[in-house]
Amino acid sequence: MLFKKFNKELYLLIFISFISYFLLLSNASACVEIKKICDMLDKVVGIKTPMMIASGTIIDNNFIVTNRHVVEDYSEVVIRFNNGEIKKAFPIPHNYPVDLVLLSIKKDIKPDDKLILSISQKGNIPPKGMIRVVGFDQGRKSNRIYKKDKIIVYPIFSESIQSRIHTKAQSFPGNSGGAVLDDVGNLIGFLASGDGNINEVIPIQALNGIFKNISLKNDDDFYNIGKFIRLCADNLETAFHIQRNPDLILIDNIYDYCWKSNNKQLIDQAGQTFGRLGDIEKSIKFLERSVKLDPMSPNSLLSLAISYHLDRKIKEEKPIILKLLKILPEDPQVLRLAVQVAGLSKDKKMSEKVLSLISLYNKDALPMAKKFIENAFKN
Repeated sequence: MLFKKFNKELYLLIFISFISYFLLLSNASACVEIKKICDMLDKVVGIKTPMMIASGTIIDNNFIVTNRHVVEDYSEVVIRFNNGEIKKAFPIPHNYPVDLVLLSIKKDIKPDDKLILSISQKGNIPPKGMIRVVGFDQGRKSNRIYKKDKIIVYPIFSESIQSRIHTKAQSFPGNSGGAVLDDVGNLIGFLASGDGNINEVIPIQALNGIFKNISLKNDDDFYNIGKFIRLCADNLETAFHIQRNPDLILIDNIYDYCWKSNNKQLIDQAGQTFGRLGDIEKSIKFLERSVKLDPMSPNSLLSLAISYHLDRKIKEEKPIILKLLKILPEDPQVLRLAVQVAGLSKDKKMSEKVLSLISLYNKDALPMAKKFIENAFKN
């Protein structure tokens, strides 16, 4: 009996060892992308601040890139490398208005000319194929390569330095500041924000402006803007849980702090918040500024179109909808608004275009759309 018991325990031990071994093999081979993309897992860090968990991208032994809205006005953050090592990192003040910041592993150092040159040599050509996000996954507590998808809009930098890449590539909360790669593993930008459907990426070229505007001594403006970013985000979070009759102080705080933040994402969120709370005038003001900062942003354009629609400003809404039909011709909400704008403005050419797109992307909605257009032209 003892021998049999020993054998059972031995077999169990061997079985567990084999399972552990195969699990290790599975983990080691979990990355099925090309080597350059898999290697990026070790070039992403998790970032912890008093307010959030986010991601960062290592661009050099001493420097990490993350979003400006992640660090807010904190003078240091905690970073976690992919191997589990934990260190502190320190924001390098700059006065360039994009939602990125350099973190230094050592205090009071700037990137050298070699690093600056390597970034400045990055081209301004849209990447071919799909792109994907590599970020710190809060649920798994480890770095992860997310599902790739297409680019919807690639920015025209001459229009605005805050213009972004817009994509349907997958991402989740906590990925802000993570690396965005093309199909061959080139770093093309850093994740900034998203709504779960369309995500926004700050192109790597924006680092050139930051390098040229680093200021280690005159950092008051940097931390003042960081404070506005933090206070704006705090008040937007409070407003998120309010459905109606918000406190006037809260409204004033959102207006003041978010406007002064000069942060495209927060200005956009403030405009959407005002719209949800019924203050259409403020909503339009903020969303118009958001579109000015990023003229081809699908999320900003759609939010502005909705606010114009609610305010019955069909004339102002129409060019926004026409632009969205080029960017997101398959989007049901864009098509619904387009039908109404075409009918209300009695634009036959636009009506034909919209009905053609609906027949292509949403056939079930075609009978109702045709009926609305017919009735609109009868009146």
